Amino acid sequence: MDLFNQTLNGFSAHLAVSFNPDIFESNIINITLLLGGIVYLGSSALSESLSERQEKIMGAIQEAEDRLQQADARLAESEKQLEQAQLVIESIKTDAETTARNVKSGILMDGKK
Repeated sequence: MDLFNQTLNGFSAHLAVSFNPDIFESNIINITLLLGGIVYLGSSALSESLSERQEKIMGAIQEAEDRLQQADARLAESEKQLEQAQLVIESIKTDAETTARNVKSGILMDGKK
């Protein structure tokens, strides 16, 4: 058990976190160059990807607006056809009522003779 405790104490002594002011030993320059390179090279790829995505979204929006206009046109045409059908129905009803009155009058006249 003592060996285990000594091993853990040895590891914990090496794992201590502290500030290292030596620039070359802590690799601050290397890390800065690496991050700068990633940002420089990655920004163009990210920008291109975002531009493509924006174009796709704009295309989808335009397509949706076109479909909306087509749907509005079809709705207006359907409403016009409905109005015409209602006029035809009213005309048929009026003609049917007139015909029914004429037939009724004819039957009553024939019955009175």
